[in-house]
Amino acid sequence: MSRRALTTVAALALTAPLLGLASATPVHAEDRTGPSSASSDGPAITGHPDEITVERTRTTARRGGTFTAYPVPTSGADLGRITTAPDGSMWFVEEDANKVARITTRGVITEYVLPETTTGEGVVYDLDVDAAGRVWVVWDTGWKVSRFDPAAPQNGYTWEFDYPYGEEVRVGPDAVWVTVSYDEDGIVRIAGNNATWAANAPECDGALGRGRDGLMWCQEFDNLIRVNAGGTGGTTFPLPDDATYPYSVATGPNQKIWFGRDGGGTMFTSPSRGNIGWVTANNKVQVRRLGDRTAPRSLTTGKDGNVWFTSVGSAKGIGHLNPKGQGAVVKVGNYQPTALTYGSDGAIWFTDADHNTVVRVARQHLWVTNVDLGARSQLAPHPQPRLQVKGKRLDADKRRRKATTKVSCGKGGYPCQGKATVTVGRRKVGTGSYVVPARRTAKVNVKLNAAARAQLKRRPAVAAVLVLKSAAGKVTRAKVRLTR
Repeated sequence: MSRRALTTVAALALTAPLLGLASATPVHAEDRTGPSSASSDGPAITGHPDEITVERTRTTARRGGTFTAYPVPTSGADLGRITTAPDGSMWFVEEDANKVARITTRGVITEYVLPETTTGEGVVYDLDVDAAGRVWVVWDTGWKVSRFDPAAPQNGYTWEFDYPYGEEVRVGPDAVWVTVSYDEDGIVRIAGNNATWAANAPECDGALGRGRDGLMWCQEFDNLIRVNAGGTGGTTFPLPDDATYPYSVATGPNQKIWFGRDGGGTMFTSPSRGNIGWVTANNKVQVRRLGDRTAPRSLTTGKDGNVWFTSVGSAKGIGHLNPKGQGAVVKVGNYQPTALTYGSDGAIWFTDADHNTVVRVARQHLWVTNVDLGARSQLAPHPQPRLQVKGKRLDADKRRRKATTKVSCGKGGYPCQGKATVTVGRRKVGTGSYVVPARRTAKVNVKLNAAARAQLKRRPAVAAVLVLKSAAGKVTRAKVRLTR
């Protein structure tokens, strides 16, 4: 049986009015049956026209210090996968609401209501968007796969599986692929309106992604399978003991395919012992341990060359890793990321099922780990550019609660980021943090304590030392005068 439990949920009543859309052209019963496929090893698959309707409602953005959150209009939607479309908008799954939705980089959300499910209950599992902007979605607890154009959703098309059921969908170079699972595992290839499951198709079980070699890769228990172009067979890659059962596979910045795995979890414990690995050009499997408190899901390669992921373990946050093994896992506010995508605006956008929210966070806030990754982490911090303190003064405000100076960050691919400390003699009198983009000069604010205020009360300027410690551990010291 697939890793995704087949569950049903109560049908959610629509609370916002539907916009009037032209109904689909009536289809006679004898005309509804489209191309089909059946074999001794696969299901009967029938296709027919279908109609998707649209809801448009407003949402009010919530802005934090480093992020912007967009609550989803439908409450309790159980948000899942999110992906970026060719036009720059992003699409995401509302698993328990029988909907998918689009959000623009300005935060405008439009929801698309899927047709009635087989039993009146059902879960939306997955979606993807092809080069033409058409949306592909696995829904009705995997019984159906639909394709629709957002500009004319009433003219959608649906394939129904007799048994087993669809799970994940991904767009390939010349076809769309769907993994099917439940007692019997496989993969369906859809080209045009024709859906086929070859008799000798690989036994894919859940995770699915397109490799850098242009072929589709899937997970089969504790193996990776490279599916051939026709879906009639594949090559199996056994994984090492610490990399079995990958939950997510994706194109990487190099090599053939990248994957994320973890030790799973229970109703009482979080997933743990997260790894990210890849298959090299010479078919070797390499693994990088992220830490015992991590669990990488939703792997996505960004235009910046990093593999981005959500961590759903105890160390919850947004993570990334590059081919050198450098990266970070960063907690964003109090959010618990479910799935993410690399936005057309260069930011990371993620869904949070617990908060029923889509969140945008700029990458400049995601370079330095700020959570406990647990034991055995091999995640290395990024080397940072040369940091220089500008000037000799650290000027306190009128209330002597904080002091400010300027620092410059040299050339490099990442910002200068870390912690700041001010000492007078052996006494610590101020602390703070800094984030300065490469090739820029910016202010650093330090919070002053009572000892600093006592020093400034006695005299207008005090000899001090400013210590800047980068996330990679490099220390920059400068003698400054703390002034009031």
